[in-house]
Amino acid sequence: MLASARQEFVVELLSVDGGLSLLPSPPGMPKPHRFQGGLIYSRMLNVESRLVSPEPLAGRRIRLWIAPLERQPLWRRRAPEIGYICDRTGDLPGGGLEAGIHIPEDDWLTSLHCLTTIWRSLRLAGIDGDGRQMRLAEYAFSSASSLMLPTPTAGSVSQS
Repeated sequence: MLASARQEFVVELLSVDGGLSLLPSPPGMPKPHRFQGGLIYSRMLNVESRLVSPEPLAGRRIRLWIAPLERQPLWRRRAPEIGYICDRTGDLPGGGLEAGIHIPEDDWLTSLHCLTTIWRSLRLAGIDGDGRQMRLAEYAFSSASSLMLPTPTAGSVSQS
């Protein structure tokens, strides 16, 4: 269902929930991954959404998980992952389309404000798909209604 080549999606944002999770860490969690010595700390948003395009997926619900992209050490050579999109239908009860997006940590508060006030749609571009999941190459939020955005086409031919 998720193509191996580049595939673009237009998503209508419906509602936002979440923000902060704080709970005791399990005993097996390595100490460097603990917050204040014994806690798990997470800032993540859950955004209920609906796909507008591509046409075969239009109308399907998609859950977005949005989390901060933490700064990477300069010695790390691999480019940071900005997100993913996957089809978890059948994996979990209620599973379906899901995307995870990382927003630069320095822009977290501004993005949170815009997401809850003015952003109405999102464009995703996925690459390297295997039929069930893709890596995000880019994304862009917009205050325009998803119905006003041009829908991506699989290919176009100009006639003259």
